[in-house]
Amino acid sequence: LMPVVFLLLVFFFQMTKSVTNPEELGGLASQMTNDYGHLALQGRMAAATAEPEEIGFQIRTRVQELGHGCIFLVQKAGALQICPTDSYTKRELIDCARAVTEKVSLVLSALQAGNKGTQACITAASAVSGIIADLDTTIMFATAGTLNAENNESFADHR
Repeated sequence: LMPVVFLLLVFFFQMTKSVTNPEELGGLASQMTNDYGHLALQGRMAAATAEPEEIGFQIRTRVQELGHGCIFLVQKAGALQICPTDSYTKRELIDCARAVTEKVSLVLSALQAGNKGTQACITAASAVSGIIADLDTTIMFATAGTLNAENNESFADHR
């Protein structure tokens, strides 16, 4: 899901840069529409599996809001293609792209909120891996006899 969101951001930036080349806007708008379709499908699956339900609702709502922003952006791109020298339409296109970028960041924050449990598991697994590595290192030094014993016991007695 994150790669699709990233692609959408790239196209928004390309669209704002294409204000000087309006003939490129049609292809960019088409690609953005395809990418948003993929995002909507994956967002629906993410919302259905999100826990708690409020997170799923938030994902669904923010993806829909992003879709509305994309519609306005494509409409402004079409208007600029019709009248490429209209500075007011250029400004509107840039404003729409900025609004869509904000909506993308809201979608990302909703996805991250739904991903907290997964991130907590990754963090815990990383911490456990570090502890295991430390124990393995200690065992290696103890087996080699390089650790000083406090009394006359051997490592094998405690292992």
